[in-house]
Amino acid sequence: MRMMQLQPGLSIHGTEVMDLHSMRSRVNIKAGLRIVIALSGEIDVRIGGQRIHLHAEGTSSQINAAIINMPEDALFERRWQRGKWERKLALYVSPDWLLNNGWFNDDPRLSVAWPAKAGRVSRLSLPDTLCILPWAPSSHALALAEQLLCHQDDPEDDLSRLRLTSRALELLYEALASLRIHEGKTAGTKSSLRQRDQDRMLKLRNFIDAEIQQPSVQPMQIEELGKRFGLSVSGLQRQFRSAFGTSISEYRRLMRLHQAHTALEQGMSISQAAYLAGYTSTSNFATAFRRQFGISPKCISLRL
Repeated sequence: MRMMQLQPGLSIHGTEVMDLHSMRSRVNIKAGLRIVIALSGEIDVRIGGQRIHLHAEGTSSQINAAIINMPEDALFERRWQRGKWERKLALYVSPDWLLNNGWFNDDPRLSVAWPAKAGRVSRLSLPDTLCILPWAPSSHALALAEQLLCHQDDPEDDLSRLRLTSRALELLYEALASLRIHEGKTAGTKSSLRQRDQDRMLKLRNFIDAEIQQPSVQPMQIEELGKRFGLSVSGLQRQFRSAFGTSISEYRRLMRLHQAHTALEQGMSISQAAYLAGYTSTSNFATAFRRQFGISPKCISLRL
């Protein structure tokens, strides 16, 4: 079990555990926003009486992650089953953290409390009651969760803590961005996607993520993707942008750069990382990498 506070009000809690006994446990947990991802096994708990059932390796009808909105403290209940294995990462942000980082329209005359209860309007349009939303994290988000769970960084080292914080914030970003699908918004515009189209775009993104994991395989052309997912090229591009706020080609480029970033941190050479990101020129790769992350690939390699 691993718990770390990265910033005041921002923390991660990683668990790798096998239940040795069958029992039930109950504890009160603090109000806030939680992102929970099942990485292995199964999670079956209750918060405020509402069930959260996540499967790391489930069918298409099962979910492996959830976004939990808790305006007030609530009772957490877990049923332990002897022999059950569970690996999960939970990211927690407090109401104060959300408030201090501009996620609520604050009235300075009101005391600091859960904003919806104090008459403030959340930019996320979260309700003022306990709410559990399913989330389908991308392969990149799952990789971030694995890195946060398995990191060997020294938590007392400022640079290590900064790196962990950046990964946690990136994970938080993807989760919060997914809420805009639930709200019918992306990048401040209205979305006309029906539930069926949203599900289709999630399947498309998962397909693209799987492609990116195989750099030696030529990615499917947009026209072929349209045929595979039953849409015209223009319809495919429009729905993808409406769902995720970016084009398919830009999403592919960014995810490959993120993959290359992780590979460099694990010791891969710059030329190999450039190939992984889809670049034949290391100089072009370095330029794109610096624009995206604000640091050169060479700097990351030299830190190892």
